[in-house]
Amino acid sequence: MEEEKRRFSRVGFNVRAKLAVEGREHVVERIANLSVGGCLLELDESLPPGAAALFTIFLPRIGPGVEVHGEVVRCGEGMVSLKFTRIDPENLYHLQNIIRYNASDPDQIEQEIKSHPGLL
Repeated sequence: MEEEKRRFSRVGFNVRAKLAVEGREHVVERIANLSVGGCLLELDESLPPGAAALFTIFLPRIGPGVEVHGEVVRCGEGMVSLKFTRIDPENLYHLQNIIRYNASDPDQIEQEIKSHPGLL
């Protein structure tokens, strides 16, 4: 069996979002999975790996939403994978809470956050 390389657990988060890459905005109907380090989006677009991106999770109670800078890791078969590269402290706080409250094991998420207080 292949060793798990991910630092952060993934959670399902069925909300709309927006992905801005190379001057174009793409509406994301569903986030397939989300972690503190990245996400997998249901998006049928051909985006170049390594391209800089601005990802926004729409959350009406948090003003404009949670914004995270990242880069495209891969895309295909109707999915786009992002690695998060930069986030301000307030957005990181909201992202971590989204992960905590949607995880099946919040204690594990808390340990991951303590072990890796930023994105990397």
